Amino acid sequence: MQPTAIILPVAVQAALTLAVLIAMGPARARSMREDHLSLDDRDVRLGLNHWSDQALKTANNYKNQFEMPVLFYAVAAFAMLAGAVDVGMVTIAWIFVLSRIVHAAIHIGPNIVMLRGISFAVGVFALATMWIRLVLHIL
Repeated sequence: MQPTAIILPVAVQAALTLAVLIAMGPARARSMREDHLSLDDRDVRLGLNHWSDQALKTANNYKNQFEMPVLFYAVAAFAMLAGAVDVGMVTIAWIFVLSRIVHAAIHIGPNIVMLRGISFAVGVFALATMWIRLVLHIL
């Protein structure tokens, strides 16, 4: 398998991050309209205003895209460099990315913590497995 085969799940994870970022704009704009705020308001400029639940969920998920996924980007890059990209590694990468998509949909949508936790746990397991496979490959 080509080492670059892992790029597609990495690109989808990056696209998810961008999609959540893009979704945050309209959510915040709607929240500001509902609260009759403008960009010139002091609380908005200082980040002290209270966002709607939807705007807050979207912003929280966007922040979340820079937590575990950072370790995913790193393990994918190291796997490429170490020649550790195989069908198993790519499959696990897809499992991670799909778990992140489900997690984001739940987090931004109904925000059912139990379901969100399950999708998060699947992602943690997949990510840990990728790192273990990489280390074993190198050793």
